[in-house]
Amino acid sequence: MGIPLTIFSLYRLDGGGAAPPRHLLLRVRQAGFRNADASEYDFAFDGAEDRRQALLAAYSPAAPVTARLVGELQSRPVGDTLGDGPGGVEVELWVAQTRYGPPWVVLGTAKDEKAFWRAVAQDEELSGLGPVRPAERLRARFLADDEEPDE
Repeated sequence: MGIPLTIFSLYRLDGGGAAPPRHLLLRVRQAGFRNADASEYDFAFDGAEDRRQALLAAYSPAAPVTARLVGELQSRPVGDTLGDGPGGVEVELWVAQTRYGPPWVVLGTAKDEKAFWRAVAQDEELSGLGPVRPAERLRARFLADDEEPDE
């Protein structure tokens, strides 16, 4: 059984000119599916991707931008800020690459890098992803689809 997933996708938004890059963090929920049914997997995957693209389209800054995927986390992030609620806020993130390479990252909110790494070490799933030090601190606009997946 493919379990329902909450997927966090971090994008770097580059506009023309000398404007500094901005970041956008999206949270979408992917429905569960039966592993034996490839069409159920396709439906769950496509549904999550459609919601991700809708969030990207809904975020319309004043100037045209190019969105480039920086990383993705298919697990619960560090901190409580990103797990619930509709988003629509600016968040301070810590982001660490993993031993598995792009696009996989570990991310979350914490008061400082030391607190971030302490929380990662206490979470078996996050530490199992093999996060690589140091973590980078980023400010991102956080948007969420706020839809519960079908089980």
